[in-house]
Amino acid sequence: MKKILCFALTLLLAACGPRVAETTIIHGRAEGGTAERASIYVWDYELNEPIELADGGFTYELPTNKAVVATLTCRIDGKDVLQPLIPDGSELTVIFRPDGAELRSSNRKSLNYELVEIDKKDKQITAKIRARQAAQNAGATQEVLDSLYQQIQEDMRALHQEYRENIEQHKDDYLGVEGLSRLRGMLTDEQIDSLIGTLDSTAIRTIRVQTMRNDIQGRLRTKEGKPFVDFSYEFEGKTLRLSDYVGKGKYVLADFWASWCQPCIAELPHLKEVYRQFNGPEFTILGITVSDDPADSRTAIREHALPWDQLIGSNMLAAETYGVDAIPHLILFGPDGTILRRDLHGSELTAILSEIFAK
Repeated sequence: MKKILCFALTLLLAACGPRVAETTIIHGRAEGGTAERASIYVWDYELNEPIELADGGFTYELPTNKAVVATLTCRIDGKDVLQPLIPDGSELTVIFRPDGAELRSSNRKSLNYELVEIDKKDKQITAKIRARQAAQNAGATQEVLDSLYQQIQEDMRALHQEYRENIEQHKDDYLGVEGLSRLRGMLTDEQIDSLIGTLDSTAIRTIRVQTMRNDIQGRLRTKEGKPFVDFSYEFEGKTLRLSDYVGKGKYVLADFWASWCQPCIAELPHLKEVYRQFNGPEFTILGITVSDDPADSRTAIREHALPWDQLIGSNMLAAETYGVDAIPHLILFGPDGTILRRDLHGSELTAILSEIFAK
């Protein structure tokens, strides 16, 4: 009888798999340089704090959750070196060097090995893109440039296929979440929302996926052809509303931007030209800052002499309402508030406005 019970218990343990530790122990150390400071950031844990160094290294414990990612940063010889990792319950070691970091795990089946491989492939593609640009600058033949481009496209297709497979095979961990995040710009909002629904609840509950879903729902509510969605907030003793500007009988071009966003700043000269050319009784521009310190917003407005009205101080409210997950982002509203176009830039914007006001 004892043998039967022991055999049954063995089968049960095998079916359940190895017990996952409640905390993930992380060891960090510097090699080939001097570590000046270290820190850790975990979005889902609302954790962003320094790590105390001892003899150039540290040991840190995180709650285990294989659906989230942590980012360790070590400043070594004046340079910040970053290493993302999944707190999957295995004991992890991160070796920081001036030229990069190396991640090791006590478990050869750790999710972190796959995470490292994906990151490595992504960096290789980036290096090939830079190499092609350097070749173009050096006057390489079109045949050479086309060959390099073909290699980049093949690598990207293979990596995108890997993302898709990870969504299917890693529904309850960060590899699935990461695959979904990476494919976001290549699939429609409806497709991404459908894929989110296939994930395990542990992955769906992560801040990354919830933010993705909120952005999608915001964009679906504010698609081209739909009426504008109002938002309001209190700032410096006043109630500010989008409806104070939109739906008042004129075309309004809303520029979602921030003072810290270099692409936003780079687009301002073109917007100023658009304003000079079209501003009047039928058209205006409205700036809407995104996650920007109001003092920094005002400084940038002065420095770049922006002549149009601004809604500052809304933090992320405006962006979340319209599902804006990257800036700059331009939305053109019609005189009655209808959303006419989204994500306009450059010559396309000028062409559309020229067509509207040529009638």
